[in-house]
Amino acid sequence: MRKRMEKEMRNSAQIDEAFKNIKTATQVTDVQEMVRKFLTREQTYSSLLKTVSESEAKIDHLKKSNEELRAQLHELTLDSANSQDKSKDAGAVDNDSDIIMMNNELNLVLKEHQRLSDRFKGINIVND
Repeated sequence: MRKRMEKEMRNSAQIDEAFKNIKTATQVTDVQEMVRKFLTREQTYSSLLKTVSESEAKIDHLKKSNEELRAQLHELTLDSANSQDKSKDAGAVDNDSDIIMMNNELNLVLKEHQRLSDRFKGINIVND
Protein backbone atom coordinates (compact mmCIF):
# COMPACT_ATOMS: atom_id res chain seq x y z
CA MET A 1 0.00 0.00 0.00
CA ARG A 2 2.84 2.30 0.79
CA LYS A 3 4.42 1.69 -2.65
CA ARG A 4 1.15 2.53 -4.29
CA MET A 5 0.92 5.78 -2.35
CA GLU A 6 4.50 6.70 -3.29
CA LYS A 7 3.75 5.96 -6.92
CA GLU A 8 0.64 8.17 -6.80
CA MET A 9 2.65 10.99 -5.22
CA ARG A 10 5.35 10.72 -7.90
CA ASN A 11 2.67 10.82 -10.62
CA SER A 12 1.07 13.82 -8.95
CA ALA A 13 4.45 15.56 -8.71
CA GLN A 14 5.08 14.89 -12.40
CA ILE A 15 1.68 16.33 -13.31
CA ASP A 16 2.34 19.38 -11.11
CA GLU A 17 5.73 19.86 -12.74
CA ALA A 18 4.17 19.57 -16.22
CA PHE A 19 1.55 22.20 -15.33
CA LYS A 20 4.27 24.49 -13.95
CA ASN A 21 6.19 24.15 -17.22
CA ILE A 22 3.05 24.85 -19.23
CA LYS A 23 2.21 27.86 -17.04
CA THR A 24 5.71 29.23 -17.50
CA ALA A 25 5.68 28.69 -21.26
CA THR A 26 2.16 29.99 -21.90
CA GLN A 27 1.94 32.64 -19.19
CA VAL A 28 -1.48 31.15 -18.32
CA THR A 29 -1.97 30.53 -14.61
CA ASP A 30 -5.56 29.28 -14.55
CA VAL A 31 -5.80 25.54 -15.13
CA GLN A 32 -9.38 25.78 -16.47
CA GLU A 33 -8.30 28.39 -19.01
CA MET A 34 -5.45 26.10 -20.06
CA VAL A 35 -7.89 23.23 -20.54
CA ARG A 36 -10.23 25.48 -22.58
CA LYS A 37 -7.33 26.53 -24.80
CA PHE A 38 -6.30 22.93 -25.40
CA LEU A 39 -9.90 21.97 -26.20
CA THR A 40 -10.28 24.98 -28.49
CA ARG A 41 -7.07 24.13 -30.28
CA GLU A 42 -8.20 20.52 -30.61
CA GLN A 43 -11.49 21.67 -32.12
CA THR A 44 -9.67 24.10 -34.42
CA TYR A 45 -7.28 21.37 -35.52
CA SER A 46 -10.17 19.00 -36.14
CA SER A 47 -11.99 21.70 -38.11
CA LEU A 48 -8.86 22.38 -40.17
CA LEU A 49 -8.47 18.68 -40.96
CA LYS A 50 -12.10 18.54 -42.08
CA THR A 51 -11.63 21.65 -44.24
CA VAL A 52 -8.48 20.19 -45.80
CA SER A 53 -10.30 16.97 -46.57
CA GLU A 54 -13.21 18.85 -48.16
CA SER A 55 -10.81 21.01 -50.15
CA GLU A 56 -8.95 17.96 -51.45
CA ALA A 57 -12.25 16.40 -52.51
CA LYS A 58 -13.20 19.65 -54.25
CA ILE A 59 -9.82 19.77 -56.00
CA ASP A 60 -10.27 16.17 -57.19
CA HIS A 61 -13.74 17.03 -58.49
CA LEU A 62 -12.43 20.14 -60.26
CA LYS A 63 -9.54 18.18 -61.81
CA LYS A 64 -11.99 15.59 -63.12
CA SER A 65 -14.27 18.31 -64.45
CA ASN A 66 -11.29 20.04 -66.05
CA GLU A 67 -10.24 16.83 -67.79
CA GLU A 68 -13.78 16.31 -69.10
CA LEU A 69 -13.93 19.89 -70.37
CA ARG A 70 -10.52 19.54 -72.03
CA ALA A 71 -11.75 16.39 -73.77
CA GLN A 72 -14.87 18.23 -74.95
CA LEU A 73 -12.74 21.14 -76.17
CA HIS A 74 -10.51 18.72 -78.06
CA GLU A 75 -13.53 17.08 -79.68
CA LEU A 76 -14.99 20.47 -80.60
CA THR A 77 -11.65 21.55 -82.04
CA LEU A 78 -11.54 18.40 -84.15
CA ASP A 79 -15.16 18.89 -85.23
CA SER A 80 -14.42 22.51 -86.11
CA ALA A 81 -11.36 21.49 -88.13
CA ASN A 82 -13.41 18.83 -89.93
CA SER A 83 -16.20 21.28 -90.70
CA GLN A 84 -13.65 23.81 -91.97
CA ASP A 85 -12.18 21.12 -94.19
CA LYS A 86 -15.67 20.36 -95.47
CA SER A 87 -16.25 24.07 -95.98
CA LYS A 88 -13.01 24.23 -97.94
CA ASP A 89 -14.16 21.24 -99.97
CA ALA A 90 -17.53 22.92 -100.52
CA GLY A 91 -15.66 26.13 -101.31
CA ALA A 92 -13.50 24.22 -103.75
CA VAL A 93 -16.64 22.89 -105.43
CA ASP A 94 -18.00 26.44 -105.53
CA ASN A 95 -14.68 27.63 -106.92
CA ASP A 96 -14.77 24.84 -109.50
CA SER A 97 -18.24 25.86 -110.65
CA ASP A 98 -17.10 29.51 -110.76
CA ILE A 99 -14.14 28.52 -112.90
CA ILE A 100 -16.35 26.53 -115.25
CA MET A 101 -18.79 29.43 -115.55
CA MET A 102 -15.96 31.92 -116.20
CA ASN A 103 -14.42 29.60 -118.79
CA ASN A 104 -17.78 29.45 -120.57
CA GLU A 105 -18.01 33.25 -120.50
CA LEU A 106 -14.44 33.50 -121.78
CA ASN A 107 -15.25 31.14 -124.64
CA LEU A 108 -18.27 33.25 -125.53
CA VAL A 109 -16.16 36.43 -125.46
CA LEU A 110 -13.45 34.78 -127.55
CA LYS A 111 -16.06 33.65 -130.09
CA GLU A 112 -17.50 37.17 -130.17
CA HIS A 113 -13.99 38.56 -130.58
CA GLN A 114 -13.29 36.16 -133.41
CA ARG A 115 -16.59 37.08 -135.09
CA LEU A 116 -15.85 40.80 -134.75
CA SER A 117 -12.29 40.28 -135.95
CA ASP A 118 -13.56 38.44 -139.05
CA ARG A 119 -16.08 41.20 -139.67
CA PHE A 120 -13.38 43.84 -139.27
CA LYS A 121 -11.21 42.04 -141.80
CA GLY A 122 -14.17 41.86 -144.17
CA ILE A 123 -14.79 45.59 -143.77
CA ASN A 124 -11.12 46.37 -144.37
CA ILE A 125 -11.16 44.30 -147.57
CA VAL A 126 -14.24 46.17 -148.79
CA ASN A 127 -12.62 49.53 -147.94
CA ASP A 128 -9.46 48.70 -149.78
